Amino acid sequence: MRWVLVILFWGWAVGAQAGAWPRGEGKVFAALSFDANRSQLYAEYGIRGDWTLGMEVSMPKDRRLPDYTQFIHYPVWRGKGGAILSAGLAVEMRETTAAAVIPALRGESEIAGRAGLFWGKGFNTPIGGGWATVDAQLEKLVTTDWLENGMTYKLDAGFGVKPIERLSIMAQAQFWQRGDDQSLRVEGGAAWKMGFAQVVVSPSVGVIGDKDPLVKLGLWVDF
Repeated sequence: MRWVLVILFWGWAVGAQAGAWPRGEGKVFAALSFDANRSQLYAEYGIRGDWTLGMEVSMPKDRRLPDYTQFIHYPVWRGKGGAILSAGLAVEMRETTAAAVIPALRGESEIAGRAGLFWGKGFNTPIGGGWATVDAQLEKLVTTDWLENGMTYKLDAGFGVKPIERLSIMAQAQFWQRGDDQSLRVEGGAAWKMGFAQVVVSPSVGVIGDKDPLVKLGLWVDF
């Protein structure tokens, strides 16, 4: 238990996923969100040389253990048109995903490692500045793979536009595959800026896998 607390507190000191753009040195971004399935706290912190460190704590419904994730990202390529590509590594500790199939494993933890590439590009649109992102990640369990699923593949694609200074409108598709299980979820969203904070509403619906509609409420802060 002691090493778990060390991981968590280190995450708080530095600040399951920065985007392609690095956080500026000394800058902090934090987001608190919740929906009917989970509550989530996310933070990232910019350090010297374009490195971005971050952490995420997520508590899924009907789980005994929360998920803890720590990550580090660094830009590896910048295009002339403003495109950027970053690479990242992450480590996540969570209740074993096999608990849904093997009830005796409820409360048992597992550790997974992730590697990913994150592409982003800003551009102008007729209604304001916009951006597009594509995130691709591979995940592998470090501890026992009870269900022998092997790798998990994750692919997210997003688009956003800012028609006025205080309003951002976003859309995202999120896909993952683990063994024979697949999930595809489509999410929209709007963020309204109030000072240094933004209030966010993000409805979503499943296309593959769990199709239940959800509405996520969030608060974003950067300083």
